[in-house]
Amino acid sequence: MLLTMQHILLRLLYERGQINEREVDIIFEAPTLERIEGLWQPTISLFLYAIQENVELRQSSYQTVAANGRAERRPLPRRFDLRYMVSAISSQIEDEQQLLWRVLTTLVRHPQLPEALIPEEVRSLGIPLVAHVGREEEQPALLSLWSSLGGPPRPALAYTITVPVELAPVGEAPLVLQRTVRYRRLAPREALISESSLLLGGVVRNQQGEALAGVRVALEGRGQESITDESGRFVLNQLPPRRAVLRLTPPAGPTRRLILNYGDDPAADQPGAHGSLSYEIILETLPAPET
Repeated sequence: MLLTMQHILLRLLYERGQINEREVDIIFEAPTLERIEGLWQPTISLFLYAIQENVELRQSSYQTVAANGRAERRPLPRRFDLRYMVSAISSQIEDEQQLLWRVLTTLVRHPQLPEALIPEEVRSLGIPLVAHVGREEEQPALLSLWSSLGGPPRPALAYTITVPVELAPVGEAPLVLQRTVRYRRLAPREALISESSLLLGGVVRNQQGEALAGVRVALEGRGQESITDESGRFVLNQLPPRRAVLRLTPPAGPTRRLILNYGDDPAADQPGAHGSLSYEIILETLPAPET
């Protein structure tokens, strides 16, 4: 859900706010002094600083849903508030203030996030995503945040989105972290078992941020493949140590090709490397393989 919210907020600000994505970046990392100094163009920062249950919306009743051809009683979802500190960063104070004002007006005009921006798996819950900007009790937390981040305070908005969390058990894919690489060296005895135990996982989306199910993800030269589930997730085992080539074939449309070079990490080049690689893949941005 948190990654889904990032995609929704990107589209909301770029599309509904009419902000040029070539001229303005949007980041979701903490705006530390080091990160601010490394920016090279005007930037909107949406820093998720807290997640809290909205107890006022908690309901103890059940709902009846159709699942696998029969009716099931499930507890109603809980609601959680995602609290963001929203700021604008630019070397020119005029640009910074204009950008923050555009963000403010865009967020205020959408107290309920537009359904057109919400992926089907979230819409299917039947609960609107509501939001609000800048309540008085939320403002003191922002001053404290700037102090802890090590930089001078800047004008910022407190922005809260209330999202549902399903309580009923559902078939979830294994957790796949985004764009992370972790390795450890195997003990000599473990290294004899397998030349490489690298695991590749990820999620496949379209350019609108929606998860794509049924995409066949094949590893060239290894005869392995995986098909994305309803959340767009896939997992492949036994990767080559430094480089892999994927072929992604959706249910409709051309096959796409993705070359992954992950040998920059010294540990990935060692015999018996073990770890996991995770990626978020936007299908339409990949080239089709040469014929």
